[in-house]
Amino acid sequence: MTTRFLAAACLMFVLQTTAHAAPTKDELATRAKELEKKLDGQGFRVLVEAPFVVIGDESLAKVKSRANFVRWVVRLIEADYFNKQPDKIIEIWLFKNETTYRKGAKKFFEDEPNTPYGYYSPDDNALVMNIGPGAGTLSHELVHPYIEANFPSAPSWFNEGLASLYEQPREREGHMWGTTNWRLPGLTKAIKAKALPSVKTLVSTTRDGFYEAEYDSYAYARFLCQYLQDHGKLRDFYKKFAADAKDTTGQAALEAVLGMELSAFDAVFQKWALSLKR
Repeated sequence: MTTRFLAAACLMFVLQTTAHAAPTKDELATRAKELEKKLDGQGFRVLVEAPFVVIGDESLAKVKSRANFVRWVVRLIEADYFNKQPDKIIEIWLFKNETTYRKGAKKFFEDEPNTPYGYYSPDDNALVMNIGPGAGTLSHELVHPYIEANFPSAPSWFNEGLASLYEQPREREGHMWGTTNWRLPGLTKAIKAKALPSVKTLVSTTRDGFYEAEYDSYAYARFLCQYLQDHGKLRDFYKKFAADAKDTTGQAALEAVLGMELSAFDAVFQKWALSLKR
């Protein structure tokens, strides 16, 4: 191998490595200063909480507490699932109520949100949310940029299912733990009405099919992830699913960790779901 080839190969390795590196401390600090200048006099606080920059229109103490929550979520989801941090600077815009949230989305992103809670905009590299109702939306939305960085081919059911699992998070023995939340009635209603499609149908749903489903697809995906979590199978499922490029829906990984075909699992899942209480 020639010296020139070695040099070229090393350069390519460096470029490939840095192209996917998380933002540096200096890059985050620079962005924070830019935002402070841009927002001067408008009532915002700007803090760096790697790998994010947090912007909030509450008091400094409150925004610091929000940043601490981000740190806690990031620590736990990285430990359980994600080897890579987002490879771009992502801003977390936290508005104190729905009014300032909608005004801010329009003013800073030319957006009119279709949700009163919040969303992740990959195009704007921003999480934009109404933090007034609580931090559940924040922990939900934090999952999306990590899925984008680590498992970009993940189908919508898993992307939204895992994110929704952590809308009411706890820490249990050093792991993130999603507790049964407000989405349960949407699932049990469909089960009792015999309107819930099979698990195989859920995991095979296209992106548009998921977001436009006639049943509560968020609740279904969320509680499928909770079933896996509660039975000690979620992290193993994620590792198998993300590692198998041929398993585009997650069916193979699910059947492997469950030890049964999905057709047999439907009844097991529904019985478990109906036994849950908030």
